[in-house]
Amino acid sequence: MIGISNKKGFTLVEIIIVMTVSVIIFGLITSVYVISQKAYSETDTKAEITQNGRVILDRMIREIRQTPDIVTQIPADTSEPSLLPSEIKFQDGHNTDQTRYIRYFLDGTDIKRQEIIYYFPSAPDYYVHSYDTDREPPHDPPIEQVVEEKVIGEYAEDLEFWGNKLINVNLYLYKDGQSSIINTAVYGRNM
Repeated sequence: MIGISNKKGFTLVEIIIVMTVSVIIFGLITSVYVISQKAYSETDTKAEITQNGRVILDRMIREIRQTPDIVTQIPADTSEPSLLPSEIKFQDGHNTDQTRYIRYFLDGTDIKRQEIIYYFPSAPDYYVHSYDTDREPPHDPPIEQVVEEKVIGEYAEDLEFWGNKLINVNLYLYKDGQSSIINTAVYGRNM
């Protein structure tokens, strides 16, 4: 019995077929994994900017609702988009012991909050309204001083305000190719 062999094993064709099928299966699994990671990342980014926008607007709206006076000139409607301010300054309605003002504004991609006081050099510990004038000649306007400035949110592209008694706010957010626009409106209780 020459030429007949009892050796067991795989032929070259079988090995190539198994390797090809394995590469195809590995490629499919990798593709599914990459697609799911990308979807997760996009969803995570969208959720992050939406949550960030909600935090910004919740704080801003709570303070606007309490204000007795808005200093910023706000147009009644959006008919002239170029006239919509990207900041708002108003009198603090929470602290009634001293007259203070709050300003929200866009600085790059950050939304910042400032606390501002106004006073006259003759009485620096007595805070006045932004529109007051000194009783003593030459009747100068008050000195403005920022006493606190904080970043309250990030990823902002634009911030818009309009309305009369009902103050409307548009907040445009952007991060890593994902964008979100959040709109809200608030009535000032004390205006």
